[in-house]
Order: sequence, then structure tokens, then C-alpha cells
Amino acid sequence: MMTIHCTTNACIYENDGQCTLTHVTSVTNPIDKSCAYFKEKKKEEEN
Repeated sequence: MMTIHCTTNACIYENDGQCTLTHVTSVTNPIDKSCAYFKEKKKEEEN
């Protein structure tokens, strides 16, 4: 198992500074150039 450090806390795969992605797939158009698997967390709605 490989440890992948992650400092992008806006990503759904980040947890306590670590990447929690368990498998990889091919990427055709990454949003964040520093991480091909970056997926932005949805912002919580304010009440």
C-alpha cells in the first residue's frame, strides 16, 4: 500500500492530509493540474 500525501482539502478524496482514493482510472481532462484525480467537494448550503 502506498501513502499519498494530499494538501488540497477541497478534494473529496482528502482526509487528514492523506489521499483516500482506493483505485485509479484513466483521466482525460483533469480539473486540477497538480492532481489528475482531484474532485471538488460540494459546498454545504447555508440555512
